[in-house]
Amino acid sequence: MKNFLDLIRESRFLPFAHRGATRSVPENTVAAFKKAKALGFDIIETDLRCSVDQVLYCFHDKSLLRMTGDHRAIESLTSFEIDRLRIDGEHPIPKLTDIYESFPNAYVNLDAKSEACVRPLSLFFSSTDAGSRSCIGSFSQNRLSRIVKGANCGGVAYSMGTARVLELLTSYLIKRSLHCDESCAQLPVRAYGVSLITPKLLSYYKSSGLKTHAWTINDPSEMQRLIDMGVDGLITDDCETLKAILKINKLW
Repeated sequence: MKNFLDLIRESRFLPFAHRGATRSVPENTVAAFKKAKALGFDIIETDLRCSVDQVLYCFHDKSLLRMTGDHRAIESLTSFEIDRLRIDGEHPIPKLTDIYESFPNAYVNLDAKSEACVRPLSLFFSSTDAGSRSCIGSFSQNRLSRIVKGANCGGVAYSMGTARVLELLTSYLIKRSLHCDESCAQLPVRAYGVSLITPKLLSYYKSSGLKTHAWTINDPSEMQRLIDMGVDGLITDDCETLKAILKINKLW
C-alpha cells in the first residue's frame, strides 16, 4: 500500500468521502465508512474529538445533540459513557482505532477539532504505523503543528491550517514565492467572501508544490467546474454523484 504522502503527490486526482458516504448513512459511523469503501472510495475523511480519558472518537460537533439527542458535550464524557451512546438510535460513535482496524486498506484524512486531540493523536502516530496512511489537518495552525511534531514519524502527510492559508494568499497577492512543507491545501471554494480557488490561485498553489483539495462539494455542476479548473481532489458527502462524474471524466 502506497504511503499517503506519495499518493497525494503522485495522483492526478483524489476523491475523498467526507465523513463517509453520508447521503444515505449517518456521518462518521462505521456504516458510512463501509458504504464509501463499497463504492470504491479509498480515502475516508473524518473528524476527531477526545474523551475525558484521552480516547479519540470520530465525531464532528462539540455537542452530542444533533447526532444523538444528548445535550452534553462529547469531550466532557468518559469513553465508557460515549460507548453507550448511539447515533440515530442505532450506530455507536466509532473510536479512531476502530477505523484503522476495520479498514486496513483505507487512507484516513483527519481533522483534529480540539486541543484535547493533540496529545493522544501525537501518541497514536508515534506508537503505530498509522501515519503512513494518514493526512493530518486542523483549522488551528498551532494545533496542527504540535500534532505533526509530536507524531515523530517522517513522511506523514499534512495539510495547511488557517494561518498558513492566509500566509499563502498573502504571498500570492504580493507576488512572492512561498516554501511549503505541507503536501496539500484543503480549502473551501470561498470563505468570508474571499475566493480561495480560482485558476490563477490554483496555478500559484501548484508552483508552491501544493496539491489542492476542495471541500465540501456536493453539487454536480460545481464538481465538474472544479475538475475543469484543475483541482487535485474533491471532498464530498455525495459519493455516488462524484464517482459518476469522475467516470465521465476518466478520473475514476
